[in-house]
Amino acid sequence: PVDAQQPGAGATDFHAAPGIERRPVQAIGPAPVAPADATRAAALAEIEAHVACLCGDGGGRHIDLTRSVRAAECPCPLGTKVRTDLHAALAPLATVDLSDRRAVAEQLEAAFVPLDVTYERVWRYAPAEYNWFIDNVRCVCDGCKPTIFFAKCQLSCAPAIVYKLRARIFLAMGFSVDHLIDYYRAEFNAGKPAREQVTRDWLLPKKQRERGWLVPAIVLLVGGFAAVWVLRRWQRDTGTGNAAADAAPAAPLDGRARDRLDAALDEEDDA
Repeated sequence: PVDAQQPGAGATDFHAAPGIERRPVQAIGPAPVAPADATRAAALAEIEAHVACLCGDGGGRHIDLTRSVRAAECPCPLGTKVRTDLHAALAPLATVDLSDRRAVAEQLEAAFVPLDVTYERVWRYAPAEYNWFIDNVRCVCDGCKPTIFFAKCQLSCAPAIVYKLRARIFLAMGFSVDHLIDYYRAEFNAGKPAREQVTRDWLLPKKQRERGWLVPAIVLLVGGFAAVWVLRRWQRDTGTGNAAADAAPAAPLDGRARDRLDAALDEEDDA
């Protein structure tokens, strides 16, 4: 497996790998359990840090995202059950595999989440990254328009259902949004260019979500310069015409013209 922390390592294998639903996953059961030791305990504690504390509250359940499910932070009985289920789900993985974020994320999705419906919501991840993913990654369900993103997908769309949950788990386990997008495209839509699949802002280059202001800013800047240039050109042309008219002296009247003007004025006075 390729560690999601290393974008450049094994890129070919990562993109060519099938999705989790097409890969047999080690489930809870009679599989050999790795021996518990200090190294494994430390690795499990690191994973626990990405799972929220879940405790009972008056017969209900309360998820506290400010605290992890580690024993020191979440000593309640329900928190103990979550830790037990978490360790059981990861038991088939060797201790060395617990440092592979991809292997851990896949195993938790396959073996931990199905144990309790609440486990879909106990993940500690950055909401801004999750929201960007579901708002900017296109859905590939049959009949979906090219402008439909996960946030607008119908409940009957299997990829949307899977990835709205998978994004929480993978982001909590340390995957970047780019790694999650690569994983998604490798599973469902590897044949299409990333620009067509990932973002509505197709005018912008790679990493456009960090520079979403660039195109509007350029358009406004160019438009402002064009408006100033046109205005100055118009003022210059208009000013030159007025100055020429003001500078030109009136031609003196000749004798006949002056006589006609005097006669017209006399006639007006007589009237």
